[in-house]
Amino acid sequence: MVGSFEIFRKYQRSLLVCVAILAMLAFFVLPPFLQVGSSMGAQDPLAVSWTGGELRENRLERTVAMRSQVNRFLMEAAAVGVQNPALVQRQLLPVGEEATVRTLLLAKEARDNGIVVSDRTVNEFLGQCTGNLVRPEQFDALLAGLRIGPAGMSQQDLFEVLRTELAARSMLQLHASGFRSDPPGWQWDYFRRLDQRATVEVVPVVVEGFAGQVPAPSEGQLRDLYTKFKDDLPQARSADPGFREPHRVQFEYLRAPGGAFVDEEMKNVTDEEIAAFYDKEKVARFRAKPPATDEKPADDAKPADAKPAAAKPADAKPADAKPADAKPADAPKGAAKGDSPFKAVAFKQPAPAAQAPPAAPAAPATPAAPAVKPASDAAATAPAATAPAAEKPAEKAADKPAGEAAAEDPAQFEPLDKVKDDIRKELAGRRAAGRIDEIFNRVSADVSGFAEDYALWQARRPAGVAAPRPPDLAVIAEKQGLTFGKSGLVDAGQAVAEGGIGGSYEFMADPRSRFGFRQQLWRDQMFGAGGLTWRPIRSGDVQGNRYLSWKTEDQPEFTPSFELAKPVVERAWRILEGRGLARRHADEIARQAKTSPSLEAAAEAAKPSAAGKTATQAVVKVGPFSWLEAGPMAAGGEPTLSQPEALSMPGDEFMRAVFALEPGGVAVAFNEPRTVCYVIRLVEFDPSTATLQEKFLEARGDRRRIGMVAERETSQAFRGLLESMDKRNRLEWKRPPRVSREGNE
Repeated sequence: MVGSFEIFRKYQRSLLVCVAILAMLAFFVLPPFLQVGSSMGAQDPLAVSWTGGELRENRLERTVAMRSQVNRFLMEAAAVGVQNPALVQRQLLPVGEEATVRTLLLAKEARDNGIVVSDRTVNEFLGQCTGNLVRPEQFDALLAGLRIGPAGMSQQDLFEVLRTELAARSMLQLHASGFRSDPPGWQWDYFRRLDQRATVEVVPVVVEGFAGQVPAPSEGQLRDLYTKFKDDLPQARSADPGFREPHRVQFEYLRAPGGAFVDEEMKNVTDEEIAAFYDKEKVARFRAKPPATDEKPADDAKPADAKPAAAKPADAKPADAKPADAKPADAPKGAAKGDSPFKAVAFKQPAPAAQAPPAAPAAPATPAAPAVKPASDAAATAPAATAPAAEKPAEKAADKPAGEAAAEDPAQFEPLDKVKDDIRKELAGRRAAGRIDEIFNRVSADVSGFAEDYALWQARRPAGVAAPRPPDLAVIAEKQGLTFGKSGLVDAGQAVAEGGIGGSYEFMADPRSRFGFRQQLWRDQMFGAGGLTWRPIRSGDVQGNRYLSWKTEDQPEFTPSFELAKPVVERAWRILEGRGLARRHADEIARQAKTSPSLEAAAEAAKPSAAGKTATQAVVKVGPFSWLEAGPMAAGGEPTLSQPEALSMPGDEFMRAVFALEPGGVAVAFNEPRTVCYVIRLVEFDPSTATLQEKFLEARGDRRRIGMVAERETSQAFRGLLESMDKRNRLEWKRPPRVSREGNE
């Protein structure tokens, strides 16, 4: 039998040639294929994962796009069928990455609970959206027009998207069934949150005061904490940290104080200008107010013309007299002091002066005409002889415009001397505003010119040419009597919290608005997308200050490296770990308070460590305050959590602890971001619980107010339910989910 080695020796030359060729192929051909595979994985990274499933970037994008196309299909089908696409608006699928993944999780839970959506159910849903008026061939034509990238969308794709959506909705309805009725105990709780107010004493225990007692964390512990929250922005009221750096800008501004230059311009306003302004605006703005009278209401007084004029000749009134209950036209609202002259365009045209109906002519004082005078002659001459003298002027006034008729009676207007100072101040204010506009225009031109020069210099970088320098705005402000200011790198929240320019705004023309303009907030212009550096922005605030500002540096939102964020991460670690120490110290104060005469004595008897003494602040009396502040009922405003000034961001946990106490009782609760642990002693409720129960029984028929509280509680409970579903399925986003542009997230 020939051995294998003998075979190799026989064909060794051929085999060596084959091995050499395979080696060459492995060296030159295999690496590109491996590189293609690895690059495909790098180009399609994992976006989100959960127990039993995951979506990579391309698949997630396609899934969201399919839901968007299904919405388009439903709208077009509804337009063909019921000719009213608005009827299908409520049936549209929420579009967006977070909503898409949540739908997949709800559909998964629906399947786990035995909920099955058949093809018949999907067809019934389509029939409901279209009124059963769309034929199958029309559905096919609409479906053929849908595109997901270069590929089309099949009927199977459509049914799978709708099947998933209907399964998720069924699960949501199953969850929501527990919130459809409010037991009496819940109704009482909702009523109490709005109508009872508490007064408390609190001892704030600051968590960060215990940070020094926390053992130093290891490098691995810090990296784990950084990895968990590196893509989260810091939120003031969140109990979790965020290590992603928010969008920040640095800006400069000029401020013209309210009333700037007005005193100076008042000296330049002449009496002739005041008189001209008065003559032009008096009809619209300076009508005299009706004199105060002690007459009885009009419905109690008898009309002046209740009896014929001939019955009492002595009481007969001239034809141009006003009725007893007639009053001069009310002065327009714009006539108040300090009102803007531009408000005059909203005034109604003044009505003509009221004219009394002509009274019957009184008996002539001259002797009667001779009996021999013909009746026709008497009739021809009587009107000329007996007509009241005021009749002709009244006829002339009726033929004139209302403004001219009113202008003939100076008594109808405020005298010039009375309104002269107000007119002078208004004209001075207009001139001062013009001066500020002129200064702002010149500075805006200088700033814009610098921005262009600097952009050209950056593009060319000519050798030996220094960068252009911006205008010295501090010098300009000093010369012009304005204030110059500049900020460091701040986010939008910090800028608004500083007040002043942070809360300013500008009115922008907007044809879509009801009034033709809209309010544009300064922070939206400064921090909004597309904002340019060195672009002048004008704004003003409610105090009358005017601002000209521009952005000098723009730092986009970003995630810092671990090394850069390490000090912030370690501080967050110590705060998280220090909460337990703060809570134990607060619990000890509460225990001492049960036997101590006061909270001050209890805090002193708690025997705190050095850190505890630093962290424990003085006792503060707070209140009275309610749990919730009612929103505007007319606008359907949801009640909001009350925020007493002496407390740092109290949340529902704090309020729940307060309103569970009896007077004199003590409790412990964190604030919402869990940075302060409060020891709470209830002083009193107003009204008392017994009195409030009587009011509750009387008001049980009116469910509007407690209905808004119930809606708030339901939405909070529902959000908690969805969050628990995310935790149960171990949902993990590898980067923040993107919000849909369609706005129906």
